[in-house]
Amino acid sequence: DTTSNMPPSYTKAVKIIKLGQYKEAISLLKLADRKKPKDADINNLLGFSHRKIGDLDEAGVYYRKALKIDRKHKGALEYQGELFLMVGKKAAAEENLRKLDEICWLGCSELDELQAAIKNYKS
Repeated sequence: DTTSNMPPSYTKAVKIIKLGQYKEAISLLKLADRKKPKDADINNLLGFSHRKIGDLDEAGVYYRKALKIDRKHKGALEYQGELFLMVGKKAAAEENLRKLDEICWLGCSELDELQAAIKNYKS
C-alpha cells in the first residue's frame, strides 16, 4: 500500500477523489505536497484533480513535475497521455503509450487505459 508513508491529507484526498470531490482534493494534496515535497504520486493526483475540474494547464504542470521526479510513473504517463488527447496532441499521447509499453512489458492497467483512450480518440 503506497499510502502508508503518506501524510494523512493524501490518504483523505484519495478517498474524496473517488467521490468526485476534486476541488477539495486539491487543497488536501497541496497540504500533502508541503509535508512531502517531490513525491510523484502527490503531483500525479494534483494533475488528475486539476484535469477533472477542467484546469488543463495546471494539470500539465503537475504531470510534468511527477514525471520529472519519476520518469517511469505509470499513472502520470497514462493521465498525461489522456490530457494530451484532450488538447489534440495525439502524437504526444502515443509517445506516452510507447513509454508505458516499455515499462509494462507484461502489461498494466495504465497501458490498457491509454491504449483505449487513443483508440477512441476523435480528432
